[in-house]
Amino acid sequence: MTAAFDRLARHDVTLWLDGRGWAGWTSISIERGIDTVAGGFDISFTSRVRTGDLAWAVSAGMPCQVTLGAETVVTGYVDAVSRSIDSQNVSINLRGRDKAADLVDCSAINSPGMWRGQKLEAIAREIAAPFGVEIEVQTDTGKPFTRFALQQGETAWTAIERMARYRGVIAWSTGDGTIRIGNPDSGEVAGQIISGVNVLAAESDQDHSARFSDYVVKGQASGDDNRHGRATAQVKAETRDAGVTRYRPLLVVAEEQSDTASLRKRAAWEAQTRAARSLQRRVTVPGWYAGNYASGPVWRPGARAYVRIPWCAVDETLLIERVRLARDGEGGTISELTLVPPEAWAQLAEPEPKR
Repeated sequence: MTAAFDRLARHDVTLWLDGRGWAGWTSISIERGIDTVAGGFDISFTSRVRTGDLAWAVSAGMPCQVTLGAETVVTGYVDAVSRSIDSQNVSINLRGRDKAADLVDCSAINSPGMWRGQKLEAIAREIAAPFGVEIEVQTDTGKPFTRFALQQGETAWTAIERMARYRGVIAWSTGDGTIRIGNPDSGEVAGQIISGVNVLAAESDQDHSARFSDYVVKGQASGDDNRHGRATAQVKAETRDAGVTRYRPLLVVAEEQSDTASLRKRAAWEAQTRAARSLQRRVTVPGWYAGNYASGPVWRPGARAYVRIPWCAVDETLLIERVRLARDGEGGTISELTLVPPEAWAQLAEPEPKR
């Protein structure tokens, strides 16, 4: 009895407003992703019974939390409230996003809006603080910026993401009011997705239009008394993508001062990430939890899953890029997962603009 109750409780979605929890939703959609910045929810309740509870005080802009069982999946705000009534039903629909949405929507107007000799995380915390968003760093973010300045009209998120690119790291929202900086791939294998076992539907896309057979990266290096002329004016590196069998060359001009080693790394990165991004799998599985129904973790972005679906030509461990948890009267309780090779989220530091 207890075990059965626990399994059911883990699939309860509760919206918390002003300390009160609301459950029993007839339609639920919760989305989180490495590539979507702010996670969100879209939940509805429809009933033939007209009760006073349907008039409960909720309005757009209210702070809220969405929990799945005992786990908080969204901490943020209600964006929109829709109510309707007809001869048969009364209904209410709520849509909202986590706190990172304010970073995405709002301009960064810190004053004076320029920092010298500060590291990425210090600047990011100053930008995010007015919005009540925490910054958590999981990796070394490299040297301090000699100078970093906000661009006129850019959003808070754009500024943070721009700094992350300069330092070869990635920023993403965890859904609980925190922006994490580091590598979104945890390396953890959360569960298995196997055709004939737990696959309700699957799609596989393979697109080679952005892949090339040969990558040539050229740059220039600063000269000195011992190194000048062709040695500095024509620095280059090359690599091949064996998966592209016809002749498709791409020449990339490096923006920064370069040496052969850095150009070789850039060429390898171009080939690796373009190949990884050319593959994408979308899979629908029953329930919201990986592994054992009673004890497995909820499917979440940043974890990995072993996927074997012969018809889609996939038999490998992939990175979960995006998750949509859904429930309604027609489809039941499902998870829709977007999976990519882990290399798709490898990052290479971009050059800072010269000042």
